[in-house]
Amino acid sequence: MADHRADRSTGGVSAGPVTLTFAELEFVLRSAAERGADVGGVRRRLNFQPGVSTGIVVASGVASLLARDLCRLEGSEIVPGGFVAAAIDALATRHTSTEAAGWMEERPVVVHLFSGLSGRLAVYPGSYGLFAAELIDAAEPLSAPVLRFLELCTSGPGAATVLVRTQPGVSEEAGVAVARSAAGAWFMSDSLERPDPGRPLARDAVVARLLRLLAQPVGV
Repeated sequence: MADHRADRSTGGVSAGPVTLTFAELEFVLRSAAERGADVGGVRRRLNFQPGVSTGIVVASGVASLLARDLCRLEGSEIVPGGFVAAAIDALATRHTSTEAAGWMEERPVVVHLFSGLSGRLAVYPGSYGLFAAELIDAAEPLSAPVLRFLELCTSGPGAATVLVRTQPGVSEEAGVAVARSAAGAWFMSDSLERPDPGRPLARDAVVARLLRLLAQPVGV
């Protein structure tokens, strides 16, 4: 994935992911919470342990964001740069949380998608308390980043599995499982209409079903 840096002169944001430490991400979460957002579910999905949200952790995140020019000081006020401000907005207006898990070259990979009224934030957990965070095109339906993730996890030969779960607002969580056998046969199961994964499907049918299940655009 491409590097993602805040524009230091204008506060704009270029395409691609930004690597954030857990302390920097905690500042983003704390900022969203200060705007009235319930970020407890976000912390649970990101596997933040109880007690992480401390003043020391947030101060460490702020110092790091300032040093990297992702935030700036105006007097004594911390002003988020373009990327950080957009991430806070997405979490502060979050209405849907989605995660997808799969394998790439026998390595497990996970993406968390937080969809808000003003945008969508993708977060990829990494090692040593690091996260890759990316702003997703607000004009896209939720199916678009999920299908890109499916393509990444199934681009190689052999068997593959991708699991997706999504929870819009206060609605019941929906789960989807997609598998491809070593022989190339596709299977799909979902918790809404297709609980039986036993019947093989064409790949196009799998994609069409995901398009229907995850059709909601940002802001709806």
